Amino acid sequence: MAFDPHSLRQDFPILSQQAYDHPLVYLDNAATTQKPLSVLDAIQDYYRSFNANVHRGAHYLSDNATTRFEQARDTVARFINAPEQSHIIWSKGTTEAINMVAYGLEHLLEKGDEILITSLEHHANLVPWQQLAFRTGARLRILPLTSQGEWEDEYASYFTDRTRIFATTQVSNAIGVHTPLQAMLTQAKQHNAFTLVDGAQAVAHYPIDVQALDCDFYVFSGHKMYGPTGIGVLYGKSHALEVLIPYQTGGEMVQHVTYQSTQFNTLPYRLEAGTPHIEGAIGLAAACEFLTQQDRHALLAWEQSLAHRVYTRLHKESHVAIYSPEKHTTLVSLSVPNIHTLDLNAYLDSQGIAVRAGSHCAHPLMSQLGVAGTLRASFACYNTLEEADRFCDVLLEAIDLLTDE
Repeated sequence: MAFDPHSLRQDFPILSQQAYDHPLVYLDNAATTQKPLSVLDAIQDYYRSFNANVHRGAHYLSDNATTRFEQARDTVARFINAPEQSHIIWSKGTTEAINMVAYGLEHLLEKGDEILITSLEHHANLVPWQQLAFRTGARLRILPLTSQGEWEDEYASYFTDRTRIFATTQVSNAIGVHTPLQAMLTQAKQHNAFTLVDGAQAVAHYPIDVQALDCDFYVFSGHKMYGPTGIGVLYGKSHALEVLIPYQTGGEMVQHVTYQSTQFNTLPYRLEAGTPHIEGAIGLAAACEFLTQQDRHALLAWEQSLAHRVYTRLHKESHVAIYSPEKHTTLVSLSVPNIHTLDLNAYLDSQGIAVRAGSHCAHPLMSQLGVAGTLRASFACYNTLEEADRFCDVLLEAIDLLTDE
């Protein structure tokens, strides 16, 4: 293929190190991606050149910090094609963004209302809605995946006139399955439900256009798309953001305060209490620019080709169960009967290969699959064919070793 990950790896110095005297093979990208030099430089530049609080100061450093901070908001807005930068709300990550929506919509729910999610959800897009249902008397309903990893043909029947919120992942973090997103959003809108899309596993791989999706809310984290940890985004349509009760209150999100009352600020600031993660926002903007400068289609095709290579090699092994689809995914999730995934993980780690073993914060999905957890290898633009092959070789070596024991 024309894409060359070897040249791109020069932007990621962490990948050149050894792990237990072996070349590091980093295949835990669905958990967090490594950071390119441009992101590291942007964060360091903030601290070296214009470290100050934003919005409140009236001096040179604060003016520069505020300008760069709001430029970052504009960069993120353009990255996902939001209509205006006021539609971008900073959060700590996907989890906090979903909680902001869950708490913010609570005043609109009553007993008997329904919140609909899918059976693919990460706990971050399950527990907040579960707890919202507990608090309001609403009913949490689950749109199920079949045991064959396919969607029910009649999933439209799960949307009813009592559906007030529909929240879904775009891509499963645990097994790499895509939801039929546009069709589901259309169903939800026919019932006037608020719609939220968890894009944490999508933004690093797919160009996102929130206007084309036409969802009310779209959430994602910086650290899964080559940006810093502790920063994420809540995108919302104006009408949807306006009805949210602020999740946190305090400084920055107010216009005027007396002992008797408070006048909240306008969007986006009314939903951003306190000093924000300034360097995180600047670093996230640098990550957006890094991705924008790449051929996104070539990157995606490369990542999918790596996952397909691993799938093709391991699918032939009768003792390996694979839960990811054969194509159109950037990760492979598997298990081996009678061998604990943590034992496989430990052996791979001893050989310098970083993957993820466990439930992937998706306990109900693991129960549906009939396993305690899976071993997950997830790919990014800097991974190579040699790394994909080494993962397969060492995994099969581990299986032989642990089976003999």
